[in-house]
Amino acid sequence: MESKENKKLAGEMKEGMDLNEILKRVSQGRKTIYISLSVAFVLAIFIVLLTPKKYTTKVMLLSETGSKSGASGLLGQLGSMSGMNLGDLIGINLGNSSGNDVLSPELYPDIVASTPFLLDVMHQTITGSGGGNPVTVSTYLKEHSRPSLIGMITRIFKSSGEGKPFPVLKSGSDEVLHLTKAQTDRLKALSDMIQVNVQKPDDKLMSGGNSKILTVAVEAHDPLVSALLADSVVSCLKRYVVNYNTGKAKKDLEFISEQFLRARQNYYAAQQRLADFMDSHANVILATTTSEKERLEKENNLYASVYTTLAQMKEKAKIQVQDHTPVFTVIEPAKVPLRKSAPRTSLIVLGFLLVGGFIGVAIEVIKLMLNPGRKQ
Repeated sequence: MESKENKKLAGEMKEGMDLNEILKRVSQGRKTIYISLSVAFVLAIFIVLLTPKKYTTKVMLLSETGSKSGASGLLGQLGSMSGMNLGDLIGINLGNSSGNDVLSPELYPDIVASTPFLLDVMHQTITGSGGGNPVTVSTYLKEHSRPSLIGMITRIFKSSGEGKPFPVLKSGSDEVLHLTKAQTDRLKALSDMIQVNVQKPDDKLMSGGNSKILTVAVEAHDPLVSALLADSVVSCLKRYVVNYNTGKAKKDLEFISEQFLRARQNYYAAQQRLADFMDSHANVILATTTSEKERLEKENNLYASVYTTLAQMKEKAKIQVQDHTPVFTVIEPAKVPLRKSAPRTSLIVLGFLLVGGFIGVAIEVIKLMLNPGRKQ
């Protein structure tokens, strides 16, 4: 009799059972669902407790590239004020000094993720919330970072080279880097802590022109370290961009300054030779004397012309350095975060509870399909 009833119920399950009936039978197995939810809740709390807390600091900057050309540049504006073209005066085309070789803000995220930049950040000093002596970022990542459960397990099998210091790269150096596995992992960890976003020109907050809004976000286990590291990253990025954008202009200024000093020495020497000759031949009227005097005057005029031109070029080069220097305006400075950014306890618990509830219901539905005639 009971076998016939099970077959009948199985037939009903195959043909389709009323939804209310299914819910009724599943609710009778709520004990299983409660157990599943309890296990999920315990696992969620376990995950939250084992996951290290993280704090995020965000710095917002307004970056304006100093790539002005022609009349829009500082040199062009000075020429307009004086009523003459300074570029034509010294024989230099201002239109060709438009600064096309400046770094675009769209490249800043790639710069921050580059190995030379990360090495520069590694040598910056920070202090944790617990106080103590300032340490480099490299030392902090090695001794004071809080790895996750998986990180603690992998640390047991850490590679050699932990104590090897990071190399110090000189500006513009193209030397080959030799990094250990531990150093590479530490650079990767630092890169994962830093995020740089660039506001697109067509966003509503942008007003046009060469200005871009940059957001530098740094995530660390210590709130003070997060703020200090964000400030260090911004400082390193400013220095990198300024050095790159003004590098050629500074080299030109250095070269012109050297030539200017030589031209001034030659000019003063030519002046002195002409004056000495005039003093020693004041009352002498000879063809050779007149010829020598003309030669010295032409030589003096030549050196005077070179000296004057280089003096103008030197001033122009100084202005070019200022014209190519990008301007960074801090909109939102680095602040010590008061609340953690991870782990998100509420989301983790809610997600585990949803999964646990689904598993509990699925178990009961499977039981109902396997044994439609069971009694609760």
